[in-house]
Amino acid sequence: MLFGISESENPELTILGIKWDKSSSYRYGSREAPDAIRKATTSLLYNSFGENLNDLKSFWSHCDLGNIEPESYDSLQKSVEEKVKNNYNGGIFLFLGGDHSITYTTVKAIKNVRDEEFGLIYFDAHPDLYEDYDGNRYSHACPVRRIVEDGLVSGENIIQIGIRAATREQIDFAKKEGIKIITASQVFKGKEIHVPFTKAYISFDMDVLDPAFAPGVGNPEPGGLSTRELVEIINALDAKLVSFDIVEVNPHYDYSDITSFAAAKLIKEVLSHSMGF
Repeated sequence: MLFGISESENPELTILGIKWDKSSSYRYGSREAPDAIRKATTSLLYNSFGENLNDLKSFWSHCDLGNIEPESYDSLQKSVEEKVKNNYNGGIFLFLGGDHSITYTTVKAIKNVRDEEFGLIYFDAHPDLYEDYDGNRYSHACPVRRIVEDGLVSGENIIQIGIRAATREQIDFAKKEGIKIITASQVFKGKEIHVPFTKAYISFDMDVLDPAFAPGVGNPEPGGLSTRELVEIINALDAKLVSFDIVEVNPHYDYSDITSFAAAKLIKEVLSHSMGF
């Protein structure tokens, strides 16, 4: 069970696994991640307290909708939108990917049910701002571009953190749209992160971490954040959580479940920090 948090038919947290990696570009296997992440959140290992000593059991209850296994990106979008619409009760969703292409669909689904403005905090080694990648506009290298172009979140309300594998094309698009990019180097040097919006969807691509801390990812990029650095950033965020996702865990390339345990840590600390809002 998720850190010992109780189950409920009217939960504050709804979980949906998305077994999809057909939009990946290098290593396939992230479709197997949802259950690996669930296993890593076991109460046999973790108690229910976050680092700030908030007790998750005192605030959160959850409902796990299981996994969807779409055959196409169109069916992925329809399934996610249906699941969110039919189960939204004013709480938040945790989406377990899957590759990062799912975030375009999950942000869209949350936008539809909440019908309000919110920002996007995007933790990743890559900006994911390509117009297309190998001819695929819905590649995992393109979701932020689609989110901006479809008007789901304005560029001025997007912060990307941990970037260290950008291209000129993507940086030019970010500048044009007002997307704020904070590189891994800037994080390492202690740059202060200011969130200019009051509500946020948070997306964690596990390759934001250095491969030493998250070896089991689809596109490993050395020179990344440590787990400690990422937890400190989470605990300094001052925006209310509207929903979040964890993507790009690849159990086929993990070692002793290091990456899944890191994902579990992020989930726990996000939930604990969010109790203050």
